[in-house]
Amino acid sequence: MKEIYHDIFIGNERDYYIIQRESNWAVLHCCKHPFHCQFVGYRGNLPSTHPDYALKRIKNEMALNLVDMDRFSENYLSFNRDMFTTAFSFLDEYRLQGYKILIHCNQGESRAPTIGLLYIARLGTFEYADFDTSVQKLRKMYPAYMPKRNIFLTVKSLWRDFVQNMTEEVNT
Repeated sequence: MKEIYHDIFIGNERDYYIIQRESNWAVLHCCKHPFHCQFVGYRGNLPSTHPDYALKRIKNEMALNLVDMDRFSENYLSFNRDMFTTAFSFLDEYRLQGYKILIHCNQGESRAPTIGLLYIARLGTFEYADFDTSVQKLRKMYPAYMPKRNIFLTVKSLWRDFVQNMTEEVNT
């Protein structure tokens, strides 16, 4: 587990089990298995019409229906934009209450650090730098970062929505 911003940590599944009983943490599980499946109560695949298909929140934890793969499809950008918007609102809620935040996936090398990158960039960590420069900065902070193609290109495609548009709002 590595702190990448004040009280915001990136980690893996083992890190979650270390802090799970501590009351001052909020957790974003960036993995379908086992967390989203457990939160919603299913095995295999969930129908896309299910109300908890994208994510499920239970108290100070939120599980995303997010799988890691190398295949990228622009068809999911709107779905992911909505999921990330909700997840970031959740993180903001707990961060502003003084909770420590753990953003984790199974291995701690692809989904969690990429979503963590987008989240802290949105907060202004990289002075609203472009995507490629921000990735270089994250790699220095978090050497275990090895993103799969899908999550990397998804966040790169959504960068303007979450980060560069924040610059425009700040400067107006």
